[in-house]
Amino acid sequence: MEDNYKSLTKLLVVFLGILLATQAFAQTKLSGKVTTTQGDPLPGVNVLVKGTAQGTTTDSRGVFQIEVNQADVVLTFSFIGFKNQDVVVGNRSTIDVNLEEDIKSLEEVVIVGYGTVKKSDLTGSVSSVKSDAFKDMPVMSVEQGLQARAAGVQVTQASSAPGGGLSVRVRGANSLISGSEPLYVIDGLPIYPDNAAYGTGGDRQAKNALASLNPSDIESIEVLKDASATSIYGSRGANGVVLVTTKRGKDGQTNVNFETSISSQSISHNIDMMPASDYGRYLNTLDVSQGGNPRYTDAQIQGFGNGTNWMKEITRTGSIWNNQLSISGGNANAKYAVSGNYMDNEGLIINTDFKRYGLRLNLDNNLFNGKATLSNSWSFARTTSNNVPTDRGGPGGIIITALGLDPTVPVYDNNGNYNYPLYDGRFTINPVAEAKEGVDKDATNRFFGTTALTFNITKDLKFRTSLGLDILNATRNTFYNSKTRLGRQNGRELQRFDRNLVNLLNENILTYSRTIAEGHSLEVTLGYTTQREDNQSASQAIRGLDSDDFKSLNFQNGTLPQIGNSTRVDWGLRSYLGRINYNFQNRFLLTLTARRDGSTKFGPNNKWATFPSAALGWRVVNEKFFESAGLSRIFDDLKVRLSYGITGNSQIPAYQSTSDLSPRNYIFNGVLVSGYAATRMPNADLKWEQTRMFNSGIDMSFLGNRLNVTVDYFNNLTTDLLLYVSIPQSTGFSTLLKNTGSLSNKGFELSVDTKVINQGALTWDVAANVSILRNKIEDLGESAPFYATSTSGHLGVDGSWVEAGNAIGVWKGYKFIGVSETGAPVYEDKNKDGSYTADDYSIMGNPNPKYTWGLNSTVRFKGFDFSVFFRGVQGNDVRNLQQSEIGDGAQKINEIANILTDSWTPQHTNAPRPAVDAKRDFASYRRSSFFIEDGSFIRLQNVSLGYNLPVPKFIRKARVYVSAQNLFIITKYTGFDPEVNNQGQNNLNRGDDYDAYPRSRQFTAGLNVGF
Repeated sequence: MEDNYKSLTKLLVVFLGILLATQAFAQTKLSGKVTTTQGDPLPGVNVLVKGTAQGTTTDSRGVFQIEVNQADVVLTFSFIGFKNQDVVVGNRSTIDVNLEEDIKSLEEVVIVGYGTVKKSDLTGSVSSVKSDAFKDMPVMSVEQGLQARAAGVQVTQASSAPGGGLSVRVRGANSLISGSEPLYVIDGLPIYPDNAAYGTGGDRQAKNALASLNPSDIESIEVLKDASATSIYGSRGANGVVLVTTKRGKDGQTNVNFETSISSQSISHNIDMMPASDYGRYLNTLDVSQGGNPRYTDAQIQGFGNGTNWMKEITRTGSIWNNQLSISGGNANAKYAVSGNYMDNEGLIINTDFKRYGLRLNLDNNLFNGKATLSNSWSFARTTSNNVPTDRGGPGGIIITALGLDPTVPVYDNNGNYNYPLYDGRFTINPVAEAKEGVDKDATNRFFGTTALTFNITKDLKFRTSLGLDILNATRNTFYNSKTRLGRQNGRELQRFDRNLVNLLNENILTYSRTIAEGHSLEVTLGYTTQREDNQSASQAIRGLDSDDFKSLNFQNGTLPQIGNSTRVDWGLRSYLGRINYNFQNRFLLTLTARRDGSTKFGPNNKWATFPSAALGWRVVNEKFFESAGLSRIFDDLKVRLSYGITGNSQIPAYQSTSDLSPRNYIFNGVLVSGYAATRMPNADLKWEQTRMFNSGIDMSFLGNRLNVTVDYFNNLTTDLLLYVSIPQSTGFSTLLKNTGSLSNKGFELSVDTKVINQGALTWDVAANVSILRNKIEDLGESAPFYATSTSGHLGVDGSWVEAGNAIGVWKGYKFIGVSETGAPVYEDKNKDGSYTADDYSIMGNPNPKYTWGLNSTVRFKGFDFSVFFRGVQGNDVRNLQQSEIGDGAQKINEIANILTDSWTPQHTNAPRPAVDAKRDFASYRRSSFFIEDGSFIRLQNVSLGYNLPVPKFIRKARVYVSAQNLFIITKYTGFDPEVNNQGQNNLNRGDDYDAYPRSRQFTAGLNVGF
């Protein structure tokens, strides 16, 4: 018994020892979640037991689990783009960590043409915009994402219609009659966004050529602005280059993301017109001014009341519904990103809408054990739209006629049929019928992208060959039935327009990068590229149709066929390029670039040209004297940049250097014969417009890289402008397109971004930019001063005045100085001859702003984020042609609401407007400075509030947000909106407001969910 007791005691002692030993070495199981300071989960974070090789990574929801042996163990959390963080475990079993962004490493690499470069080594002027900057805004296109985000970039909404075109200027316009839009390079595929060349033509504002690109697919946008950055694109770099990089898959678990948002739209600012009763009084005044009797009695006027608000009748509450589903992931050998998008925008004007259906596939595969990489970036998009005649003015322009139409007439008669009021005695129209009964449908299918194969020949040498393809098919069908103006005039009319475009690109790039000796780093890039485009279009029309049913009609149903039209434009570009980047001890930087382009667009004597550039950078922060002088306590980084180079502009129509033939009828031996005649004189010496670019800049960082400042000065001179020059009539022609003249753009840019507060869960980021630009036509060479094509011949106004010494786009006309004692308008009589003629004209307005700016502020606290985005344009003028028609006080149309109270009468002699008088010379009035208005504005572009919801384990993240766009605007402008451009991408006629589609105010609610 005692032996048993002793044995049991020994056994218990042994068991207790084992238990204590086990307890001493027991592992504690830890779990937790790693997020950003904004509360977003971080997958793939390395969690390492400090001093050991033991570790794990976070899953797709940012969650980790790990077992540790000691209570005093330290865990190290690390992730690219974020600062490392050490955490003592203690006696905790759950550890949640917020990793702080490492600002310096996030901005370490910048995408440039045909490669990347460390931001610290960048010698050119480049602005970067990340997709997060516009994630809470219903951005319809890539250009809208750039608005006021990048210094030196001005984005103008040419038309606010759904899918409407935009115009972008990088450091101003560098040409008079050639294109000035920047070149867009989307995942390596260069695209020039000529809205007209990619659209479906017709008598309305062109749609946006980049509408097929889904902004939700964008990862980042880089804007190349100076010669050092753009000359690698040679003949297409003069107007800047916008590099668009789409989202790609990353190594790790599969991520599924779903985004949805819905927006409500309303007109942000209405134009008040006279009610019917005031319109009756107005017509009475006009009749009396012509020596007649008033047409309405006081009793009739009282009975009119407010009458018909035609503008209200053609408008509605608009909406935008946007949905995106994306799947991404991969491993060390294959990465993928797939997305699908559907967007539906119902416009403010009835029967206007825009839809986009998009698919994108990005694949990256490692081949031959990492010796090669195959990358694919392909997308397909189908866009459709319903349109009405806006943004064109003249007879049938639905906005201007809705504003000016007789308010005493109802939309429908007693039988429910449309009424057709007379518009100023010129034509009968019903804007509601134009919108509801007319058919104007666009449909565009676009497939584009690149496939690239990269060979890692050695660790220092790689070769990339790629194939890019852009295929576009667009159709436009229009039908004017018997209830529309043109349909009544032409016995109904059916039209069809087709466009087919194929653009093929091949690029071959060799890159050598090596540290050739201690403190000497070298990167050499050599390349050969070739691109060719074939763009064909055809249109046909038929009149004399016997039915209003659009779906049942074909062209053989009409009796009056119209002469069809077809075009084919084929151009090619072949290029050789090279770039050298040299870095000496991270102190001195040198970039040399050259590109030689050959284009089919130019004359046989000048098909080739070379575009070189050179840039220097000095990283002062790395100099020994910098630290010894104590400057390192002030600056975290300081770099000085200097660049100069030549770039070109090939944005001209093809075949301009050759003659062309057009059909002509002539009499031969008394018989009418059809033949052809030359309509353009050839010029074998036609060559590129060239822009010489000078840029100096300073990059500075302070306060632990929390405050970053960039300042740039630029001075660009464009020479060899393409202009039409008068030639002797004996040649058989009146003008010849030649290279002559020059213009300049110079200015300053300032960009500031800072983390005002960076305290754990609370952060406050502010980013701001200001751009100052001065544009000047230096010389017209052999060309004489001229007026650009008029925005409206119907109004009798001239286009902009083009003359050396002026800025591009200025208006010339009578300077309005007041109203005479008899109520007539008084202008400046410059030559004192007692009459008003063109000799009395002076420059009366300039559409170019003196400066533009943007300010974005974002505050984040735990799961909440709040941001506001302001932008402004100052010092520009707008020519309010819309009001020159509905505010001239001389036509028998409805006019602005204050026309009676603000016009001169014998009892109101100090009125700002001339007398209401049908006999008055209103053409001169329209050509005067009276209708030139200050277009400056401050706009609250976006305000948003978001919250990261607590989610169950199977959901990685969930965020809800509400936002408002164009919430308010501060401006003196009296039209719908000061940011308007009736002539779209046209350089010479900017800032004209006529028949513009109204801008909207939007309220948005959205949800982003990740699995």
